[in-house]
Amino acid sequence: MTGFGSQHVALLMLLGLAACAGARQPATDCPAPAVIIDIGHTAVAPGATAASGATEHSYNHRFAALLAKTLQNQGRTIHTVEITGPDPRLDRRVEEIRSITYGITHSLVLSVHHDSVQERYLKSRLVDGVERLYTDTATGFSLFVPAETAVAGDSLAAARSIADRLIAAGERPSRHHAEPIEGENRRLLDQERGIYAGDFLKILRTAEAPIVLLEIGVIKNPADEQRLSDPSTATAVAEAIAGGATLPCRVTSPSAARIPG
Repeated sequence: MTGFGSQHVALLMLLGLAACAGARQPATDCPAPAVIIDIGHTAVAPGATAASGATEHSYNHRFAALLAKTLQNQGRTIHTVEITGPDPRLDRRVEEIRSITYGITHSLVLSVHHDSVQERYLKSRLVDGVERLYTDTATGFSLFVPAETAVAGDSLAAARSIADRLIAAGERPSRHHAEPIEGENRRLLDQERGIYAGDFLKILRTAEAPIVLLEIGVIKNPADEQRLSDPSTATAVAEAIAGGATLPCRVTSPSAARIPG
């Protein structure tokens, strides 16, 4: 009986130590990050032109408003960045994003864009009597993140979460930016999710908070443009992005970590 009692006491002590160790572990729950929605381009520099002739900026503006409303309905904290007037070097945009994220310890920047293709893939057609350029070679979403900065790891984690939600909602990633041609040949960080290294973009390489640049779809493709113009599709995409807009939980700030090439 003495041996059994000693073993029993030892087991209880081990269980007690394990319980104490577990009690000292930090909680895994953390609040959802505040989201800074950056509306890509401006009215004076509107970005790509859709197959219909509409400007990318008009699409960005409309979708950003829908995304903001979706996040607000989920009880999320949001801030919107919209630049008016000339900003050719993006200095004003970068500074405004930096000034917002500076005072927020847990934030994620989502830069809203719509995609096009290289000139070699453009064709011509008449739309309401006007000649318009279009493509049928690319479709789907692309996500760009910094890969060489201190926020690379968290940015990639957020992009993967968003991509998974988009794919679950029926969207498909595009890999046309990885094609080895002039103007593309971008490094794929996650082929299955359509995530690319975007350090060539100033807004990504200068970001001090985790950031994902969203190419919602290829509006130079008439089928993509028509589909994304449908309110039900746009709503589903906004809900997917809002649901995926998360960050890893940490007790301490992340250290600088580049994504391996």
